[in-house]
Amino acid sequence: MPEPSDNEAGTLPASENFTLEREGRKAILTFTREERLNALDAQTFRDLLATLDVIEADPEIALVILTGRGRAFVAGADITGYVDRTVLEYVEFQRLGRLVYDRIERLRQPVIAAVNGYALGGGFELVLVADVVVAAEHATFGLPEAKLGLLPGGGGTQRLPRLVGRTKAKELLMTADYLTAEQARDLGIVNRVVPAEELMAATHALADRILQRAPLAVAMAKQLVNDGLDASLPTAITQEMGMTATLYATADAREGIAAFIEKRPPQFTGR
Repeated sequence: MPEPSDNEAGTLPASENFTLEREGRKAILTFTREERLNALDAQTFRDLLATLDVIEADPEIALVILTGRGRAFVAGADITGYVDRTVLEYVEFQRLGRLVYDRIERLRQPVIAAVNGYALGGGFELVLVADVVVAAEHATFGLPEAKLGLLPGGGGTQRLPRLVGRTKAKELLMTADYLTAEQARDLGIVNRVVPAEELMAATHALADRILQRAPLAVAMAKQLVNDGLDASLPTAITQEMGMTATLYATADAREGIAAFIEKRPPQFTGR
């Protein structure tokens, strides 16, 4: 992975509803629509798709952090936009959301969600497509769509049971009950729960640990886990063997093995 330029801390293309900043090899995307608890609308989805393309194409960005400003991470879709929306318009909105969630899940770089508050509806679905989740102690999670006569449309009904099991997912979908950060951690939705004032420091510390590892190995680990969940075990293990062989032929693998033998930190280049 190329070393960051001298201008390693800067602002990248963003949106009225979120910012995107560079900190070394990390990109931090912060939702900023505080007056609507960072609720998602169609334009935000469109802007996210364009920004994710920029992130994917930038060889100096090795990891992405998602977080929110104010009381919410993302408190779901902007329900005010549902008033007088036609069925076709609603379907198009859901299609945009699905494109965003799928794009984040398949992003080359690992994605850490730093959940600073409410992660509801579409915000919870963002959590479900993140690779690692760090949550503030007061963070709240849930899929409240049944309270509106609706259901999640960004993959919530499918990704949640793959994470927590069928019966617990059905309970959460049918009751529309919320989860505390500790409950979400116990269910395997959240990796770590920390005091609110330590959220970003803990997230950056975790990100820095990931960035110390070989970037190709990290990217392939993400792909193998995602693909393997939808494949049979023998098929997934065969894919694992193929990717491991591919990694063995890389310069990073030679460097990692040499560094281990020489008892020194490895210097990975992403090749």
